[in-house]
Amino acid sequence: MPTRPRVRHAVFAVMIGAALAGCTTPDTSGQVKAAGSTTSGEAPSSTAPTSTEMPYLTTTPTLEVTDQTVKPGTKLKFGEQAIIPFYSRYAKGVVGLTVTVESVKAPDADIDGLPLKDEDKAKLRGKNFFFVREKLTNIDGTNLAEVTAPILTAKTKSGGWPGSLLGMGDSDVTGCEDQNFAPKDFSAKGAVFEACRLHFGVASDPITSLAYTTQPYESADSRAVTWRNK
Repeated sequence: MPTRPRVRHAVFAVMIGAALAGCTTPDTSGQVKAAGSTTSGEAPSSTAPTSTEMPYLTTTPTLEVTDQTVKPGTKLKFGEQAIIPFYSRYAKGVVGLTVTVESVKAPDADIDGLPLKDEDKAKLRGKNFFFVREKLTNIDGTNLAEVTAPILTAKTKSGGWPGSLLGMGDSDVTGCEDQNFAPKDFSAKGAVFEACRLHFGVASDPITSLAYTTQPYESADSRAVTWRNK
Protein backbone atom coordinates (compact mmCIF):
# COMPACT_ATOMS: atom_id res chain seq x y z
CA MET A 1 0.00 0.00 0.00
CA PRO A 2 1.26 3.50 -0.68
CA THR A 3 3.16 5.52 1.88
CA ARG A 4 4.04 9.16 2.06
CA PRO A 5 6.93 10.01 -0.26
CA ARG A 6 10.34 11.15 0.98
CA VAL A 7 11.39 14.35 -0.70
CA ARG A 8 14.70 16.18 -0.69
CA HIS A 9 15.20 19.58 0.99
CA ALA A 10 15.67 21.27 -2.39
CA VAL A 11 12.12 20.39 -3.36
CA PHE A 12 10.75 21.85 -0.14
CA ALA A 13 12.41 25.17 -0.83
CA VAL A 14 10.39 25.38 -4.03
CA MET A 15 7.20 24.30 -2.25
CA ILE A 16 7.57 26.92 0.44
CA GLY A 17 8.16 29.72 -2.01
CA ALA A 18 5.23 28.65 -4.14
CA ALA A 19 2.93 28.18 -1.17
CA LEU A 20 3.43 31.70 0.08
CA ALA A 21 2.38 32.86 -3.36
CA GLY A 22 -0.70 30.61 -3.15
CA CYS A 23 0.16 27.88 -5.64
CA THR A 24 1.53 24.81 -3.82
CA THR A 25 0.32 21.50 -5.25
CA PRO A 26 -1.57 19.40 -2.65
CA ASP A 27 -0.38 15.95 -1.63
CA THR A 28 -2.52 12.91 -2.31
CA SER A 29 -0.55 10.11 -0.70
CA GLY A 30 -2.22 7.00 0.69
CA GLN A 31 -3.84 6.34 4.01
CA VAL A 32 -2.25 3.13 5.31
CA LYS A 33 1.13 2.67 6.98
CA ALA A 34 3.42 0.31 5.08
CA ALA A 35 3.56 -3.17 6.55
CA GLY A 36 7.37 -3.15 6.56
CA SER A 37 7.55 -0.12 8.85
CA THR A 38 6.31 -1.92 11.97
CA THR A 39 8.18 -4.25 14.25
CA SER A 40 6.91 -7.35 15.98
CA GLY A 41 7.61 -8.49 19.51
CA GLU A 42 9.38 -11.64 20.63
CA ALA A 43 7.72 -14.94 19.82
CA PRO A 44 5.82 -16.39 22.78
CA SER A 45 7.20 -19.46 24.51
CA SER A 46 5.63 -22.82 23.76
CA THR A 47 3.92 -22.90 27.16
CA ALA A 48 2.52 -19.37 27.05
CA PRO A 49 -0.94 -18.66 25.63
CA THR A 50 -0.76 -17.23 22.14
CA SER A 51 -2.85 -14.71 20.26
CA THR A 52 -3.13 -14.48 16.51
CA GLU A 53 -3.12 -11.11 14.74
CA MET A 54 -5.75 -10.63 12.10
CA PRO A 55 -4.15 -11.46 8.73
CA TYR A 56 -3.02 -8.74 6.38
CA LEU A 57 -5.20 -7.91 3.42
CA THR A 58 -3.48 -9.29 0.33
CA THR A 59 -5.06 -6.83 -2.11
CA THR A 60 -6.19 -3.25 -1.89
CA PRO A 61 -9.91 -3.43 -1.08
CA THR A 62 -12.56 -1.67 -3.13
CA LEU A 63 -14.36 0.88 -1.01
CA GLU A 64 -17.97 1.66 -1.79
CA VAL A 65 -20.61 4.21 -0.87
CA THR A 66 -23.38 2.63 1.20
CA ASP A 67 -26.50 3.76 3.03
CA GLN A 68 -24.26 4.30 6.07
CA THR A 69 -21.70 6.56 4.39
CA VAL A 70 -21.91 10.07 2.98
CA LYS A 71 -22.49 10.45 -0.75
CA PRO A 72 -19.97 11.95 -3.20
CA GLY A 73 -20.35 15.72 -3.35
CA THR A 74 -21.36 16.00 0.33
CA LYS A 75 -20.68 19.44 1.83
CA LEU A 76 -20.20 19.94 5.57
CA LYS A 77 -19.09 22.66 7.93
CA PHE A 78 -15.85 22.44 9.89
CA GLY A 79 -16.59 20.37 12.99
CA GLU A 80 -19.30 18.21 11.39
CA GLN A 81 -18.74 14.46 11.07
CA ALA A 82 -18.77 12.51 7.80
CA ILE A 83 -19.07 8.72 7.81
CA ILE A 84 -16.71 7.36 5.14
CA PRO A 85 -15.51 3.90 4.05
CA PHE A 86 -11.96 3.23 5.18
CA TYR A 87 -9.43 0.42 5.31
CA SER A 88 -6.32 -0.69 7.16
CA ARG A 89 -3.77 -3.43 6.50
CA TYR A 90 -6.21 -5.83 8.13
CA ALA A 91 -9.76 -5.02 7.06
CA LYS A 92 -12.15 -2.47 5.65
CA GLY A 93 -14.92 -0.72 7.51
CA VAL A 94 -16.20 2.79 8.17
CA VAL A 95 -14.99 5.72 10.24
CA GLY A 96 -16.42 9.03 11.30
CA LEU A 97 -14.16 11.88 10.17
CA THR A 98 -14.38 15.37 11.68
CA VAL A 99 -12.03 18.18 10.67
CA THR A 100 -11.29 21.65 12.02
CA VAL A 101 -8.64 24.30 11.28
CA GLU A 102 -6.78 26.56 13.69
CA SER A 103 -4.63 29.49 12.59
CA VAL A 104 -1.79 30.76 14.80
CA LYS A 105 1.18 33.04 14.23
CA ALA A 106 4.25 30.89 13.63
CA PRO A 107 6.65 31.27 16.60
CA ASP A 108 10.29 31.73 15.63
CA ALA A 109 11.29 28.97 18.08
CA ASP A 110 9.06 26.47 16.29
CA ILE A 111 10.30 27.57 12.87
CA ASP A 112 13.88 27.09 14.06
CA GLY A 113 13.05 23.52 15.08
CA LEU A 114 11.72 22.47 11.67
CA PRO A 115 13.96 20.29 9.44
CA LEU A 116 14.45 23.05 6.83
CA LYS A 117 17.31 25.02 5.38
CA ASP A 118 17.91 28.48 6.84
CA GLU A 119 16.66 30.22 3.69
CA ASP A 120 13.39 28.26 3.88
CA LYS A 121 12.97 29.08 7.56
CA ALA A 122 13.42 32.76 6.71
CA LYS A 123 10.44 32.57 4.35
CA LEU A 124 8.22 31.40 7.22
CA ARG A 125 9.09 34.26 9.59
CA GLY A 126 6.02 36.38 10.26
CA LYS A 127 3.70 33.86 8.60
CA ASN A 128 0.98 31.71 10.16
CA PHE A 129 0.74 28.02 10.96
CA PHE A 130 -2.54 26.38 10.03
CA PHE A 131 -3.31 23.31 12.14
CA VAL A 132 -5.62 20.89 10.33
CA ARG A 133 -7.04 18.71 13.09
CA GLU A 134 -8.64 15.38 12.20
CA LYS A 135 -10.73 13.25 14.54
CA LEU A 136 -11.37 9.68 13.42
CA THR A 137 -13.98 7.56 15.21
CA ASN A 138 -14.14 3.81 14.68
CA ILE A 139 -17.81 3.34 13.82
CA ASP A 140 -18.13 -0.43 13.42
CA GLY A 141 -15.26 -2.01 15.36
CA THR A 142 -13.14 -2.83 12.28
CA ASN A 143 -9.45 -3.43 13.02
CA LEU A 144 -8.00 -0.13 11.81
CA ALA A 145 -4.75 -0.41 13.75
CA GLU A 146 -2.00 1.96 12.58
CA VAL A 147 -3.94 3.58 9.76
CA THR A 148 -2.70 6.97 8.65
CA ALA A 149 -4.96 9.96 9.11
CA PRO A 150 -6.18 11.09 5.68
CA ILE A 151 -4.23 13.77 3.83
CA LEU A 152 -6.92 16.24 2.85
CA THR A 153 -6.81 18.71 -0.03
CA ALA A 154 -6.69 22.15 1.59
CA LYS A 155 -7.62 25.37 -0.17
CA THR A 156 -7.32 28.92 1.07
CA LYS A 157 -9.65 31.88 0.90
CA SER A 158 -8.02 33.03 -2.36
CA GLY A 159 -8.49 29.60 -3.96
CA GLY A 160 -4.83 28.64 -3.67
CA TRP A 161 -3.11 25.96 -1.59
CA PRO A 162 -1.31 26.45 1.72
CA GLY A 163 2.25 25.27 2.18
CA SER A 164 3.02 21.96 3.84
CA LEU A 165 6.00 19.81 4.84
CA LEU A 166 5.87 16.43 3.14
CA GLY A 167 8.12 13.46 3.77
CA MET A 168 10.19 15.36 6.33
CA GLY A 169 11.49 14.18 9.68
CA ASP A 170 10.22 15.58 12.97
CA SER A 171 7.87 18.46 12.17
CA ASP A 172 6.31 18.90 15.60
CA VAL A 173 5.43 22.45 16.54
CA THR A 174 3.70 23.83 19.61
CA GLY A 175 0.06 22.74 19.49
CA CYS A 176 0.44 20.33 16.55
CA GLU A 177 2.39 17.11 17.03
CA ASP A 178 3.30 15.03 14.01
CA GLN A 179 1.52 11.86 15.17
CA ASN A 180 -0.65 10.79 12.28
CA PHE A 181 -0.62 6.99 12.68
CA ALA A 182 -3.43 5.48 14.73
CA PRO A 183 -2.48 3.33 17.73
CA LYS A 184 -2.56 -0.46 17.57
CA ASP A 185 -5.75 -0.55 19.63
CA PHE A 186 -7.73 1.52 17.15
CA SER A 187 -9.94 -1.50 16.59
CA ALA A 188 -12.79 -1.13 19.06
CA LYS A 189 -16.16 0.32 18.18
CA GLY A 190 -16.25 3.92 19.36
CA ALA A 191 -12.45 4.25 19.61
CA VAL A 192 -11.17 7.74 18.77
CA PHE A 193 -7.91 8.77 17.13
CA GLU A 194 -6.94 12.43 16.75
CA ALA A 195 -4.24 13.78 14.45
CA CYS A 196 -2.87 17.15 13.38
CA ARG A 197 -1.25 18.17 10.09
CA LEU A 198 0.84 21.31 9.74
CA HIS A 199 0.28 23.82 6.94
CA PHE A 200 1.42 27.42 6.65
CA GLY A 201 0.68 30.66 4.85
CA VAL A 202 -0.42 34.22 5.52
CA ALA A 203 -3.07 35.21 8.05
CA SER A 204 -5.09 37.10 5.43
CA ASP A 205 -5.45 33.95 3.29
CA PRO A 206 -6.43 31.15 5.70
CA ILE A 207 -7.61 27.64 4.88
CA THR A 208 -11.33 27.78 4.17
CA SER A 209 -12.01 24.29 2.77
CA LEU A 210 -10.74 20.74 3.13
CA ALA A 211 -11.64 17.92 0.75
CA TYR A 212 -11.48 14.14 1.14
CA THR A 213 -10.90 12.66 -2.32
CA THR A 214 -9.84 9.05 -1.69
CA GLN A 215 -11.90 6.25 -3.29
CA PRO A 216 -14.84 5.97 -3.64
CA TYR A 217 -14.71 9.78 -3.75
CA GLU A 218 -12.81 11.83 -6.33
CA SER A 219 -11.01 15.16 -6.71
CA ALA A 220 -13.83 16.84 -8.62
CA ASP A 221 -15.91 19.07 -6.36
CA SER A 222 -19.04 17.15 -7.28
CA ARG A 223 -17.45 13.86 -6.17
CA ALA A 224 -15.41 14.91 -3.10
CA VAL A 225 -16.46 15.18 0.55
CA THR A 226 -15.78 18.81 1.43
CA TRP A 227 -15.71 20.72 4.70
CA ARG A 228 -15.94 24.52 4.63
CA ASN A 229 -15.55 27.18 7.29
CA LYS A 230 -19.16 28.31 6.84
